[in-house]
Amino acid sequence: MLRRMKTLKEIVEKRLEELGLGAVEAAVQGGIERTFIRDIVEDKKKSVRSDKVEGLARALRLDPAALARNEMVRMGDEPRPRPKLIGSFDPDADDSGSEDGQGYTREHWHAQIKGAIPEIDVKLGAGEGAIGDVINLPVSSSNVSGHQVVAEWFIPDTYLRNEARASPSHTLIMEVVGDSMYPTYSPGDRVIVDLSQDRLVADTVYAISDGFSEPQIKRLQRVPFSEPTEVRIISDNPNLETFTVELSRLTIVGRICGRIARM
Repeated sequence: MLRRMKTLKEIVEKRLEELGLGAVEAAVQGGIERTFIRDIVEDKKKSVRSDKVEGLARALRLDPAALARNEMVRMGDEPRPRPKLIGSFDPDADDSGSEDGQGYTREHWHAQIKGAIPEIDVKLGAGEGAIGDVINLPVSSSNVSGHQVVAEWFIPDTYLRNEARASPSHTLIMEVVGDSMYPTYSPGDRVIVDLSQDRLVADTVYAISDGFSEPQIKRLQRVPFSEPTEVRIISDNPNLETFTVELSRLTIVGRICGRIARM
């Protein structure tokens, strides 16, 4: 399908919506600078140099020659529902197609320690976060991409189910950076994140993203009687401001079910 757009920003925003990707996520998957696409969306970059068009087209899965003419020609992609920033995984699933026994991606990961859950290369910002490197691995006749597993943690299933109220097969570990959630969560703490709990059911702490910036760890509180539903985004650090947004603007990555802290 060929469609002429008025501006580069319109092309980028339309394509991100079709792909269900945030600007940073698309840039990382396309192997270009993290802020490159976000700068276009935020009107900080009005045009792209000719030597950068190919990278942008790759990230958006568009024909580069058409993109250089401000035309949007898709490379065989169908629109898909907006995914979670971090996909779920099942460490107990049989993945007969993977050729790598140790695994490094969230979709095709096998624990070296039976029953362990992975810590992935994603840092939840209590300030600014980081989504780490997305890598590609050959699986059967195709490639899969995902976040690198940087460590394994053994947490008994009974604890996760009964105490943390988390699903063992949808749980992973992430590091906290920044101090906006201090003193509840300190820089360097690890948190247990249940990816299956990706809706606002209770007023508690979640891993969230706006689809453009890196993931954050924040306390969410539903605003009573709001229509459309609004939510307060709260930093536990008393020096920082609470702000309110429409719930539909947030992606809830998962609920924070526990903390692993240094003593």
